[in-house]
Amino acid sequence: MKNLITVFAISILLSACSSTKVLSDIDKEVNFDNYKTYAWSATVDPINKDFPQYDNSLNRKRWKNAIDAAMQKEGFVLREGNVDLEMDFHIQLERNAVVDRSYHNDEINHYAQIEPNALYQYDEGTMTIHLLDLEQKQVVWQGVTTRILDIGLIENADVTIQKAVSKLFEKFHSQRTVKSKNK
Repeated sequence: MKNLITVFAISILLSACSSTKVLSDIDKEVNFDNYKTYAWSATVDPINKDFPQYDNSLNRKRWKNAIDAAMQKEGFVLREGNVDLEMDFHIQLERNAVVDRSYHNDEINHYAQIEPNALYQYDEGTMTIHLLDLEQKQVVWQGVTTRILDIGLIENADVTIQKAVSKLFEKFHSQRTVKSKNK
């Protein structure tokens, strides 16, 4: 029974953490109105073979298509050749663990700290997007999205990826808007 309660408590903890976290940073000195075009970087990170269910050519195509759609919605034009910005993204996947340090003693009806007795592993994924000013050779915006991964995400990968990219570009848009109002 205590193992069932522990598993349930850890499940709640992990599911509470499984929402997508989104962070972004913008160069406040840059006027984004000067940028019109972008291209994808020719340098691409290799696919992480330890997590083929999450990092594969199909999902990378989904990420790229969702980012292209978001950039075009922001008014940028995807081109080859002479462009203002270069776009890249990096996928980081890792296995993490939570140690269960609780023990329930029914005789005294409270939880007491004891040595670790269970280790619960979970996968976490982080996607980082960079916009690089090619003339200045510096990053002018970066967006980061991270979440705990669940094998069930595979069935809805396009929706999950689209939502993550939408949240990132909502931040990008609001940062651009605030910056242009301050000028």
